Amino acid sequence: MSTTTLSRRRKVFIHLKSALARITLTPHTLAFFLISVIHCVAQGLTAAFIYSEDASSFKFVDDVVRTADVPDNEVARLFRVGNNLDLKLCTAIPLGSVFKDCETVYTTDPNANLNVSWALVERFLADVEEPRSSILVRRGPDDSSLEPVKDGNGNVVGVELTYDNGNEQVTFSQTCARTLEYPLRILDNSWREDLALIASQFWLLAMSSFGILFNSIPHIWAVVFARVLQTGWATYTLWRTYDVQFRYNTLIVDPPTPCHFDVLPQYFSTRVALQIPELVLNITALISSFLLAWRVVKGYSTSTIRRVMPSLGVMRLYKFFLINCMFAELSLFFTLTAVALWLDQLVNSSIARLALHPELYWAIAVFSIVTIIPWMVMGWFAIRRELKWLMAGFVLLNVIYIVSWGGMFDAQVYAWTFVEWPFFACTMTVSLLVQCGALVFAAICWRGFGKGLAHYIHVEQVLLESDFDADVFMNEDVEKKGGSPGGLQSPIRAPSALSEFSGEGGVNVMVKDRNWDFADVDRPAIYDIVVQTSKRSLGSGSSESSS
Repeated sequence: MSTTTLSRRRKVFIHLKSALARITLTPHTLAFFLISVIHCVAQGLTAAFIYSEDASSFKFVDDVVRTADVPDNEVARLFRVGNNLDLKLCTAIPLGSVFKDCETVYTTDPNANLNVSWALVERFLADVEEPRSSILVRRGPDDSSLEPVKDGNGNVVGVELTYDNGNEQVTFSQTCARTLEYPLRILDNSWREDLALIASQFWLLAMSSFGILFNSIPHIWAVVFARVLQTGWATYTLWRTYDVQFRYNTLIVDPPTPCHFDVLPQYFSTRVALQIPELVLNITALISSFLLAWRVVKGYSTSTIRRVMPSLGVMRLYKFFLINCMFAELSLFFTLTAVALWLDQLVNSSIARLALHPELYWAIAVFSIVTIIPWMVMGWFAIRRELKWLMAGFVLLNVIYIVSWGGMFDAQVYAWTFVEWPFFACTMTVSLLVQCGALVFAAICWRGFGKGLAHYIHVEQVLLESDFDADVFMNEDVEKKGGSPGGLQSPIRAPSALSEFSGEGGVNVMVKDRNWDFADVDRPAIYDIVVQTSKRSLGSGSSESSS
């Protein structure tokens, strides 16, 4: 086996050993990590079941609408005043109070002048027996079939649904099929939300692991913040499911409606049955993460005070660096999620045909997706190595993201999506906020270049790759043993780079190798360790240096 392979395996072993040591540093760090893993699996599975329910329901309703040959350039918008609902289908983005391109397909207002072909609706409703004891057992077409109903000229005027193993039939009018465009859009957005929430569980696990492995207090609290967002969203969606059920019954199921049929008889009960345990899991994850994060952060803060550390200025810069990393990683998830949802709308939704400048929207979205990961890497290396030109690129891209996506509100299709889709609105809002946070702390870190952070990080990395044991240095406690050099030795934390700690007893200070440069990546690093002892320890001040 080659020396290079052995060296690589040794480095992997060293990193794994270091990771395990940090995870098991205290019972609280281990519990925090395990809670993250358990909830990632549990909440991911729950979200997957909800996704399956939404996706199957969407497919069936979509099959009905497509079989009815409903135009795909219509956008459904529901206006609600109290319990009165007014459903309009528009061939232009229905923003503001001008709806010259909109048609009212159904309203619960008895005084409204509804211009719909009710004769056609009544003809199809006459074929449906009342009361309706049978319901559609499956949401998908597995045990049902759809056939278009055509008039004498070959135009599709309705859809015939056969279900219950061919024993039951019902015919939907064209108006009914057009009314189904509204629940269709809600279902279409819902299964996309489910995919994003599944991905968020793995992202949360990654954030938790990063916080534990790097002793990053900002990342630990970022996980708690994300748990707050998820719990709030789970609470909102449970309420929204009941509200959507009300709207669905009012527009689709009730006797005066064009459909007068429960197309999704088991959907809402099944979804609520899944959302309740999802909310419980989110609440337990939030409470346990908060309590453990409090203990973990308290332990990190205490160890930071007791260890021999770099100067306070360097440690302050290091904390700013970790905060910047936190914002960048938050931005990575929220920006990618929001942009992916937006691109999907431009490709698969009806608003794609109503976009005025789709090429520009595509260019901004693709640019963000292609550059977001390099942007995060640029910030990581720019601050760690204090590279000004790389930092300038990081800040420039950051400004481009904020300006371009902030300017997208000038596009009507984007503003419409933001207003009508709460999940997209929340995701994009958080994305812009964390982008602003990344920009602020990038500027703070840039101002701290040349103050020792790069050297400190480099030395810590070299010590790690050298399999450096944090407790190998022994400090002779001669005072407690009557000055006997052979007395009991008590271990202390090894000094970090640029340490300026001065305690009562002896302290080891690692001094920068002035001959070292970042270009000398292949040259073994040389470190001067100055052993400083106080008069109280040895009776007279002394200093020794070794390298």
